[in-house]
Amino acid sequence: MQPPEKPENEASRLQALNDSGLLFSAAEPRFDRITRLAQRIFGVDIALISLVGDDIQWFKSRQGLDAAETGRDVSFCGHAILQNEIFVVADATKDHRFSDNPLVLDAPQIRFYAGAPLQTDPDNAEGPHKIGTLCLIHSQPRTLSKEDLQTLRDLADLVELEIRQARMKRQLARAEVAEERLASVIEGTNIGTWEWNVQTGETVFNERWANIVGHTLDELAPISIDTWMSLAHPEDLPASEQALHAHFSGETDFYDVQCRMRHKGGDWVWVHDRGRLISRSADGQPLWMAGTHADVSAQVNAQMALRENEARLRGLFELSPYGIALNDYENGHFLDINAALLAPTGYTREEFCQLSYWEITPQEYAPQEEKQLRSMQETGRYGPFEKEYIRKDGSRYPVLLNGMVVNDANGRKLIWSIVEDISERKRMQRMKDEFVSTVSHELRTPLTAIRGALALVTSGALGTLPADADGMVKVAQNNSQRLLFLINDLLDMEKLLVGKMVFDLQWHAIAPLIQTSLQENQPYASLYQVTLNFINHVDQAQVNADASRLQQVMSNLLSNAIKFSRRGSEVSVSTDWHDTHIRITVSDQGSGIASEFHDRVFQKFAQADSSDTRKQGGTGLGLAITRELVESMHGNVSFESEKGKGARFFVDLPARNLSDRNVDE
Repeated sequence: MQPPEKPENEASRLQALNDSGLLFSAAEPRFDRITRLAQRIFGVDIALISLVGDDIQWFKSRQGLDAAETGRDVSFCGHAILQNEIFVVADATKDHRFSDNPLVLDAPQIRFYAGAPLQTDPDNAEGPHKIGTLCLIHSQPRTLSKEDLQTLRDLADLVELEIRQARMKRQLARAEVAEERLASVIEGTNIGTWEWNVQTGETVFNERWANIVGHTLDELAPISIDTWMSLAHPEDLPASEQALHAHFSGETDFYDVQCRMRHKGGDWVWVHDRGRLISRSADGQPLWMAGTHADVSAQVNAQMALRENEARLRGLFELSPYGIALNDYENGHFLDINAALLAPTGYTREEFCQLSYWEITPQEYAPQEEKQLRSMQETGRYGPFEKEYIRKDGSRYPVLLNGMVVNDANGRKLIWSIVEDISERKRMQRMKDEFVSTVSHELRTPLTAIRGALALVTSGALGTLPADADGMVKVAQNNSQRLLFLINDLLDMEKLLVGKMVFDLQWHAIAPLIQTSLQENQPYASLYQVTLNFINHVDQAQVNADASRLQQVMSNLLSNAIKFSRRGSEVSVSTDWHDTHIRITVSDQGSGIASEFHDRVFQKFAQADSSDTRKQGGTGLGLAITRELVESMHGNVSFESEKGKGARFFVDLPARNLSDRNVDE
């Protein structure tokens, strides 16, 4: 027995068979009619429509045979599909290819076989595929005449016609489904569609195309390319024409433009117009185009607004008197800078943008930078803090920085920074400090002499003064005392700022220091009819402080509390443990501090009431000096207050507990 070979196009042939949808499908009358007719016309035992699969032959229609399939290796049809003409075996017992075939030796005892190949895809570029046969089988040898062969071929052609019709029906069904899906997509995306005969101007628009410009199709009838032209913005027509020529010439795959169209209401609607050429005329000229119209007015207007905002922000960015920088969060590289930041550096813009943030920062500011980095990680912001930048020539200048972390559209972390060159501010501050220091020193000596002379006069050493003169001298003496306090405060502040004030830090029992302060300020409290009270919760504690400077701190806090308290009220001082520090709390029942003044409480010359008519005197330096003194003793000072409910100031100083250790006093 000789098994049939497989054709060279076996893979594509099997694919064509599968695509036909016939293999293993249900019996169909249209095919059974043909096999019955073939059986009667030729008077044979068996007539089949056989489909040759990978390793079987399966019978789509069968007459005179119960079996639904056989192996391909024993099939006669496997040989028939290798032929272009009808394959005929007159007597299988005398053909060496089939004489020992099981289908010859056993049932159905084939002697005669004739198979007409069934082809699909006659227009396929690779040639038709033979997927099976219409075959005749008989148990007696016989031959076919030329007329018989033509009849068998005609019947096979009818089978092929049915196969093609079935395929066309499936394609039509798929096309209908695709059309329904396309209609759903068009409706769901709310886009207009158009078709245009480039040669005649004929156009087909859907209803949405008209709705985009506020019309119905009936209102726009009769419709042609002139309809579109009449609605298009004249300034956009050249760009549309250019895009069409580029597409017609093959330079672009699509015609794609954004243009304006006049709405029924009179305004202009932005439309994304996109399409492609779908056919050409016999002479190669563009014929039919099809495409879509999408209303993109909202997107275009948003983009225009965004560009306008970007232009405004860019103008503010470039014209700002303060330096502004955009840095990469990960590596510190400068991504963008304005002119104000660049001006004092000595670099060109290109040079500066090649630098990292760290290349213009002196090494000694690393601890501050780490602190600001933690702030950015925790809060998304940093600053304000002062540092120095390094110029191109190596010199330095002071800057004040504030910044925040942002994310760009891709999620990359960036840092926006405001960088203020405070060189001039520092210069003016130095001039002011030098002036105040000079004036204070020059005034102190003559003022001391004046104060001494006034004291001598008021003491009566020079005789008794008239009552009017005595009053005037006492006013002069009081004012000279206030002026001396101001000068002393100014000199103390100068020493603190330049680091010239000497501190003698020793361990001291806290209670005696507080009691001494209360005693020294009792006369002042009595003047305002205010009671002083001390609550001590740390009997066995010592603080590490300069005793005289701590007395100065307490005097400042107590005098403030007293003068802002109501008559008959109480100022209390308490001591408590606060972690490893002793907290001294000075509380009053006065008018409190307005919230808008909280940020300036510890600034120099800051006073909540700075008017010429303020009721309470003072230099405005007491709390500023207090903060500098406390911080110089490695402590911290803070406060809390609410308008109308008094104030509480806290001084935290390093401390130790004598009950926990043996301290040699």
